[in-house]
Amino acid sequence: MKTKTLKVCSSYPIFILLGMLFSVLFATGCSDKSAKKSDPLKELADDSGDFKRPSADHIISFPQAHAPHKKYRQEWWYLTANLHTENGQSLASQWTLFRRAVDDKHWYFAHAALADSKSHKSSFRNGREDLGNVTISSRPFNAEIDDWSWQSTSSLLPASLTYGSAVGAITSKGESKTNSQAEQPHWQVNLNLRSKLAVNNQQAFFLQGDNGFSKKHPSLDIASHYYSQPFIEVSGEVFWQGKWQKVTGSAWFDREWGSQMLAKDQQGWDWFSLRLTDNKALMVYRLRSVEQDYIYASIMTKDGKIRTLTTNEVQITVKEKSPSDNTASKSKTSSPYPAAFSLVIVKEGIDLNVQVINEKQIMRFGIEYFEGMVTFSGSHNGEGFLEMTGYSH
Repeated sequence: MKTKTLKVCSSYPIFILLGMLFSVLFATGCSDKSAKKSDPLKELADDSGDFKRPSADHIISFPQAHAPHKKYRQEWWYLTANLHTENGQSLASQWTLFRRAVDDKHWYFAHAALADSKSHKSSFRNGREDLGNVTISSRPFNAEIDDWSWQSTSSLLPASLTYGSAVGAITSKGESKTNSQAEQPHWQVNLNLRSKLAVNNQQAFFLQGDNGFSKKHPSLDIASHYYSQPFIEVSGEVFWQGKWQKVTGSAWFDREWGSQMLAKDQQGWDWFSLRLTDNKALMVYRLRSVEQDYIYASIMTKDGKIRTLTTNEVQITVKEKSPSDNTASKSKTSSPYPAAFSLVIVKEGIDLNVQVINEKQIMRFGIEYFEGMVTFSGSHNGEGFLEMTGYSH
């Protein structure tokens, strides 16, 4: 049997990590009570500094759009994947690369996770291009941060994506070659990504909002540039539950950049990425506000078409968890995040009950957020992802 190993991550100087705890948005989590009182999510409402603002006149062109946009304060490359093992187990995985400008420096942070219906494991990487542990290129698109990498043979897809805990070496039999953090189960994800779009050209991406200009507030000049690719076919393997397992599934890629992502009246967001059918995907985000919520939705089809919807056309309601719901009860926690939603778009014939599968899928690397798999039923049945921020205990 062939032996497979996980690379050991290069350690990062502790003094740099400590500095980042206080100065950078996506730094590692802190247990200090005073630090918890200051909500790092509010940093997304910062409108100071000489940073470029998104404009409706900006034309998004490819493959340049995949490269970093350093005139803006922040950006991210985001992939979520619903995976299935050969024995039918459902898994959820996330990989995200962030960039945040701090003065004249550009810090990169990568978050990743792997979960099933009961367990959730996550890890992170951080660094800078000038420190030598971050490399990003756009022709073809490649992104490396320490031992995590997105390697494409084209502008973005097809690609291979590798990430995980990488704190030891593991054989195909699950034997650890080191005793480092032996109490923490190792996990690893190695994926092959391929577009499933019926169209075949360099602009096979869905521009959200007004040709990629994505508003974030009903009245203020707050927006991002945003595009998606929700039709990605996945194959590969994961190291999970002490063994390597082959997986297949579907992935969703989002790309966004801007300089101010929230207004001071906004508390956070709920973001849904749902595959209604094999040919149709629904994306909805709601920015919650103490004054007026802002909702945007889009329906994307595999032939490359997109329809957008506005706040008045979408109804989102938090639902109480049913004691008889066996799926929801698989992972009982004291999570402040909602476990179920009703999502209705009357004009599109969409009436969904969206259910969180594992309430433990919370990322705590600076900004705390929930990022996890969901299932839905009603007018359509399927699976997808839900991201939530701005909820507190």
